[in-house]
Amino acid sequence: DVLVYRSIFNLVENGVKYNHPGGSVRVAASRRGSSAVIEVRDTGCGIPENFRESVFQPFFRVDKSRSREYGGAGLGLALVWEIAELHGGSVWVEESSEKGTTIAVELPVQ
Repeated sequence: DVLVYRSIFNLVENGVKYNHPGGSVRVAASRRGSSAVIEVRDTGCGIPENFRESVFQPFFRVDKSRSREYGGAGLGLALVWEIAELHGGSVWVEESSEKGTTIAVELPVQ
């Protein structure tokens, strides 16, 4: 499905965009019961705990002062959220710290 591809692309793009020079982005997929779980893990600056749900809202940015530096409209993670919902799944920040972030998408397998 092109929408699922788009959501993974957006997660990887964010992982690259908000990473440290020389950092890495890893994508893993696994099956949990009747669902597929895709995890995108980066070695970037992390998302503060109080923003881990807000990052999925349209136009939200953790650091508004850097929005021009990184470009984009602030819709990438909101699209990931909407695509997961459209497919009967969910997305969440699995873990995040100054050593990086892991965002997981769970989608039902048919």
